[in-house]
Amino acid sequence: MVTQGDSAPPAEAKETGERAALQRAAALQLDERRVEIRRETDRLFAALHLACGAVAVALALFVAPDEWVGRIPALPIGVGAVLLYGGALCLPVCLLAWLRPGGAPTRHAVAVAQMLWPGLLVHLAGGRLDPHLLAFASLALLALYRDGRVLLTATAVVLADLICGGRLAPGALHGIADFDGRGLAAYAFGVAVLDAALLFSIADARRRAQARALERAEVAAWVAHLEQRAAELAKELAAARGPTGSGVQQAQRLESIGRLAAGIAHEINTPVQFVSDSVQFVQDAVKDLLALIGELGAVRRAVLERAPADAAARAAAAAEESLDLPYLVENLPKALARALEGLGRVATIARSMKEFTHPDPKEKELVDLNRSIQSTLTIARNEYKYVADVETDLGAIPPVLGHAGELYQALLNLVVNAAHAIGDAVRGSGRRGRIRVRTRADGDAVVVSVSDDGTGIPDEVRDRVFEPFFTTKEVGRGTGQGLAIAHTVVVGKHGGEITFDSVPGNTTARVRLPISLPACR
Repeated sequence: MVTQGDSAPPAEAKETGERAALQRAAALQLDERRVEIRRETDRLFAALHLACGAVAVALALFVAPDEWVGRIPALPIGVGAVLLYGGALCLPVCLLAWLRPGGAPTRHAVAVAQMLWPGLLVHLAGGRLDPHLLAFASLALLALYRDGRVLLTATAVVLADLICGGRLAPGALHGIADFDGRGLAAYAFGVAVLDAALLFSIADARRRAQARALERAEVAAWVAHLEQRAAELAKELAAARGPTGSGVQQAQRLESIGRLAAGIAHEINTPVQFVSDSVQFVQDAVKDLLALIGELGAVRRAVLERAPADAAARAAAAAEESLDLPYLVENLPKALARALEGLGRVATIARSMKEFTHPDPKEKELVDLNRSIQSTLTIARNEYKYVADVETDLGAIPPVLGHAGELYQALLNLVVNAAHAIGDAVRGSGRRGRIRVRTRADGDAVVVSVSDDGTGIPDEVRDRVFEPFFTTKEVGRGTGQGLAIAHTVVVGKHGGEITFDSVPGNTTARVRLPISLPACR
């Protein structure tokens, strides 16, 4: 009999394994971060030791050792001695920070040198500097390494300095001539308390760093899971496109229309309002003209009947004056022209929508790419009109063999991406960007290029722009399918190529389509 444990590991074991993997990943991240921190701290201390050397030379030059005169006998220290002593402290630290940054020998060498500087500086300053403050500050700085062993090394150096240096130059320890056990005990107690506080702080910082590393590892694992799932869904979608590819492509085009619906409605509403205003003007003008024609008819009848026509003529003159006939003569043709222009724009939008949403036939047909581009720009106008101007350079190109609706979809995705990139680049600046669309014939192919002066494509994501569901846009603005669909349409279904050239401030997408390739799907 095969039990569940024989056929598969228990759920608890699986969870334990996943947790262990996360902890290993977190530990690896923590180690990398710890090495980075220690290297940065090594560089910081190298610079600090050089600064201490400069201060020591300045003190030796301008604050003479005879500052001690009258208090205790001073040990005469000249500039040469300071250079030798300071060099003995600085040079090993700087060399190790350069040759072995982040290494344990470097940290401990820094700890030794750092704790020896206060005695020299206090002595050169004639006891005017607080030795306790310098030593405590040095210990606090060494805690930047987040390594308790470094603090132990520093503490040992402090104790040795207290015992040995205090006998030779007590003023360098306390700034006073007297040296007794109480001063030594108080100093040592202060160092011990500070060490305890720093060690607790280091342990707490390491715990928090471990927790953050574990959180980052969990997020990274979840992102990897989502990417894997997205890739699986993309494969399933690609498989689904086999027998029902036209239906899936049609659904994607309708989805695009749905996302752009508000903008398209606005684009239609504007010329409709334009037509409505013009027709209203013409209606009012025609009503007034009909009234004037009626008055003129009364005058004509009175003249023909040889009746008094004075009253009718005055009424006709008054009607003409109130009508402002010269104004109507000038503006009626303009109103009719505006109405026709608005109707033309509505017809263009309607035709573009019809062409965009029309199901592709099973067989490929000849497609006019220039017309496809014009329809695409009409559909996408509301996406770019507030942030960019569009320039077109549509050359004399032959039609290509393909599925018109799918090519509409690919071109639309490129134009919308360009509009969004420019929107991100000009946000809050008040300037407008520029989208350039160009077509040209190139041997047995047609090349369509869409350029924008937006944000550009970062180097680290250029290899992923065609991945399904990958997007750098904020949530709700991009699905990560636009360029993946464009790549599938151009490369997979039409045997073409799609490439990007991008630098900060300029991106060009190039689509190369064969004029005729009956062998492709």
